[in-house]
Amino acid sequence: MSESREERPGEEVAVTPPGVTVRSAGKEVVVRASGEERLSKDITIRGLNPELYNSVAELSRKLGISIGEAINEAMRLLLDVMGGLRSIQPLVEGVKEAGKSISEGISNLTPVPISGIEEIELSKEDFEKFGRRVLISNVRKVVFSQDVDEATLEKYVAVIRDCDEVSFPKSISKLLALSKCRDVDRVTFY
Repeated sequence: MSESREERPGEEVAVTPPGVTVRSAGKEVVVRASGEERLSKDITIRGLNPELYNSVAELSRKLGISIGEAINEAMRLLLDVMGGLRSIQPLVEGVKEAGKSISEGISNLTPVPISGIEEIELSKEDFEKFGRRVLISNVRKVVFSQDVDEATLEKYVAVIRDCDEVSFPKSISKLLALSKCRDVDRVTFY
């Protein structure tokens, strides 16, 4: 079942992978998937930056994934990061401490991604020297040293996601450790 629509003046039409049509008129982008089986619904996004959308489309082509998959992953990452902030108070304190623009204060609170590493062991000293929250992803094996306590984990680790194995000291609460993990294959306590 295919949907058709007359083109309107000033409207750009691009055909992407088979069965997906993107229409852009001003600041509105409508993505329509056609075909018998529909895994998701049509979504209209108002105010979308066309240059940003085109950049995501280009990146998805290079990665060999659909634009929907790329945007879903970006939204998942945003939810992980925002979930790690827990309250607005750290944001306010970060802006005060930075003493600079609001955007600089926010950037100081945004977790720094650590990814694409085979294996890493992290100590309390590592976190304290770095002084920033981290988002650990796509690491085969993550080991937290015995000196990492719950306060350190809470303060410096926003999220651990898409890792094969994560090992925590037995002194760490299992629920706290698991609350930091997303799509981790194996969690151990030593």
